[in-house]
Amino acid sequence: MRRVAAVLGHPVEHSRSPAIHNAAYAALGIDAVYVALDVEPARFPAALEGIVALGFMGVNVTVPHKEAALRGCDEVDEVARTVGAVNTIVVDGGRRRGWNTDVHGFRRSVEEMGAAPRNAVVLGSGGAARAVVVALAQLGATTRVIARDPGRARPLLGIGASDAAPWTDEALARACAGADLVVDTTSVGLRDDPTPAPVPLDRLPDGALVASLVYHREPALLAAARARGLRTMDGAGMLLHQAARAFELMTGRQAPLEVMRAALGSSLVAGSW
Repeated sequence: MRRVAAVLGHPVEHSRSPAIHNAAYAALGIDAVYVALDVEPARFPAALEGIVALGFMGVNVTVPHKEAALRGCDEVDEVARTVGAVNTIVVDGGRRRGWNTDVHGFRRSVEEMGAAPRNAVVLGSGGAARAVVVALAQLGATTRVIARDPGRARPLLGIGASDAAPWTDEALARACAGADLVVDTTSVGLRDDPTPAPVPLDRLPDGALVASLVYHREPALLAAARARGLRTMDGAGMLLHQAARAFELMTGRQAPLEVMRAALGSSLVAGSW
């Protein structure tokens, strides 16, 4: 019988996850289909009941449901509990087991770049920032967080960040001096909205890596970093590696990473996001 998996979000029509996972199923001869389901927040608890009743093998969870997914699981792994968010749920014997594969995804994308960050700066304090901070702690980096609301950033001090500062010229200058990695986890790159203060790329040493979690376009920050001769990394690698880990958790099979990479690349070229 064909199995079903899905990504749950609101909105979700932009998701590349169906293309990535369905390519992997086809490559390994797995009789399964992966779909995108738009679920409004008020209906999310019912949706989690439904995936068990309908025999889903699992779901991925995206904005705005990751924190609610944590509360809706019967079991949660330690990384997801530390981050405070679940993005992968495996249905196992009628129980919902929750994981956070975003941490794995970001860590692997940094490793693929050949980077070994020691002094990192994370811009933002939301759920994506939490996953990045935990990943950087796993990599052994010292991480400073710069956020519009430093109060909101303080909980990140308990999961790996060493400092949280307001988004000002002075704080950015101090944080970027000597930093070998800057990661923008905010939504600024989606539309290139103005920031409270520009990132002083001239304070970064040669060879520093500047990253964004946006994967469908080149944000202004990455364009400026590239023009200065710095290395850049978009969010495609994080998306790929979190999907590969989710695939393995749901199927028990090793992910065909290069097949999934090619499917992601094809979907990006197609231009829908």
